[in-house]
Amino acid sequence: MGLLKDGFKELKKASEPLYKSPKSIQETIEIMAVAENGIFEVARNRYSKCYIFQDINYTTATEDEQIGVFERYCKFLNSLDCNYKITINNKNKDMNVLRDYVLLPYMDDGFNDFRKIYNDIIEEKILEGRQGIEQERYLTLTIERKNFEEAKAQFATLEATVHKAFIELGADIVPLTGNERLKVLHDFYHLGDEDSFDFDIKKAKKVGKDFKNDLCNGILKFFPDHFEDESKFCRALFIKKYPSSLSDRFINEITSLPIHSITSIDVVPVPKDLTTKTLQKKYLGIESDIIKQQRVRNKNNDFSTEISYAKRTEKREIEAIMDDVRENDQCLFYVAVTIIIMAESKEELESITETVETIGKRNSCVIEPHYYKQKEALNTALPIGIRQVETMRTMLTQSLAVLMPFNVQELNDKGGNYYGINQISKNINIGNRKKLINGNGFVFGVPGSGKSFFCKMEMGSVFLSGQDEIIVIDPMNEYFDVAKTYGGTVVNMSTYTDNYVNPLAMDVWNLDLNDTKGWIREKGEFMLGLCEQCIGDSLNSRQKSIIDRCVRKLYTDIAKRPADDRYIPIMEDFYKLLLSQKEEEAKDIALSLELFVRGSLNIFNHQTNVDVDNRFTVYGIRDLGTELSPITMLVMMESIQQRIVENGQKGKATWLYIDEFHRARRSAA
Repeated sequence: MGLLKDGFKELKKASEPLYKSPKSIQETIEIMAVAENGIFEVARNRYSKCYIFQDINYTTATEDEQIGVFERYCKFLNSLDCNYKITINNKNKDMNVLRDYVLLPYMDDGFNDFRKIYNDIIEEKILEGRQGIEQERYLTLTIERKNFEEAKAQFATLEATVHKAFIELGADIVPLTGNERLKVLHDFYHLGDEDSFDFDIKKAKKVGKDFKNDLCNGILKFFPDHFEDESKFCRALFIKKYPSSLSDRFINEITSLPIHSITSIDVVPVPKDLTTKTLQKKYLGIESDIIKQQRVRNKNNDFSTEISYAKRTEKREIEAIMDDVRENDQCLFYVAVTIIIMAESKEELESITETVETIGKRNSCVIEPHYYKQKEALNTALPIGIRQVETMRTMLTQSLAVLMPFNVQELNDKGGNYYGINQISKNINIGNRKKLINGNGFVFGVPGSGKSFFCKMEMGSVFLSGQDEIIVIDPMNEYFDVAKTYGGTVVNMSTYTDNYVNPLAMDVWNLDLNDTKGWIREKGEFMLGLCEQCIGDSLNSRQKSIIDRCVRKLYTDIAKRPADDRYIPIMEDFYKLLLSQKEEEAKDIALSLELFVRGSLNIFNHQTNVDVDNRFTVYGIRDLGTELSPITMLVMMESIQQRIVENGQKGKATWLYIDEFHRARRSAA
């Protein structure tokens, strides 16, 4: 009775239902009032608010990283001083909607055969994944306040703590609006008909419309060990018995089953002073039992100093708990795990129940149905913010944290490309690198692991899904066939090539004498680098001035001409300008350029004759000699940079692939 008086057991007392004997389906929904900002009044002076949070890569992390996540999660659990609920909802996913934004759209451009091949691959992988299951995670906070305004202020305070904790965990957390919370409940009651939800709290208040009419379904039957509605059979389960130690994969094993389910972890924090007081009482009780045991032995002339094994173990365990609470910042919680499983038939429901119970047995847990408490267990599991069952047990922070809600992040960006399957969840990865702050990346792997194949698949997906342009720097000339397949341009850079790129190419017809667009200045800077590569040494200030002078004169002379008389200069024109200068340094620069203008390596002394405006361009650099390689890389990168800038001005993305990156760097050096 002493424990009851100090309120320890009162903490796990279940809340009373709004209607003890519901006369309609609406009365089974335990919500009194809803607000647009997402705060629900679930009982008199009791309010709840729900947040949706992102999954993180916990299962795939290293052991050290998992320990770090575990410790930060423990810190978060300790930081909340109100009742809360963590819910993992395996909701229904419309596979047709998924296909609409995952599969490549067909176009009238002659490449639909390739799109069909891509779509067949993606479709096959979709079928291998968890069909029709989309997982969402919620955190529901419940507080007691006198009125709505006080509750709103308290939730604002709690949100700061919650946001900080989830930032440390690396997960986004966002509060749900009132309409979004109702949508979550609607999707459960109307499984398979999620699109029918069109309720709006603001509009409903104007006409006096009751939200419960839109939430509930046509029929809801409760039986001792399950319940049914017009579209599904459901059963509420709970964990009755826990082992002394539990794997942090346990909750993930249950939630990763390819079934529609709701798994909810209800947590009631025990105040620190009440925890200490209760543990001391328990410890004194054990000490008293030991003294009584010793007295009985003494009466029987048994003066052994050893106490019984059971009492020794009990005392050692309570001492360990007291040390944890005092020294390791452990808190005490009442915890209940409720699981709602759904099926299309009673037979399927029994099969799923057996599977869940088997997972429990494998982890030394006893999982049983909530007999005669199916309605209460349903309301407890839903992210409403109430708890109507008392099947709770005490846990310390670390024991509670083992019920880890995190598994692995899903990659599912709208308008993205297919990147294989998630090895944990078995769902397809659809990523849109253009949505990232920095979309650049490296592809690493041992020889033969499929690096080039991966990139070719991505190139194809990019080319077939939109109007983005693709440029490939190919040190091994292995992408020529890919370019030809998609009607692209191949620029084979070599001494024997017939493909030419003019380093002095510029839109001279839109050039003005004042160089307001900075084109001449940019070309001057480029020519400084080109001449430096040809000379093979750093330029001095006199040489730089001469080169800059010649570049400016070359383009300003062209800009002075009438538009119909303008021409694109080539290296020969720049070479002649150098020779016409009076400084000896100009003659030296011209001499260094002669090999690449009039000599055997004069591939850049021609007008561009390749379609550099093609959506798919491959630059082959395998056959470049030692002398030509650095200059070619410079000219090529100048051309590519211009292309990227032009595409950016048009609002078009450019995907640049550099295969065998180490070779390209060596060539540039």
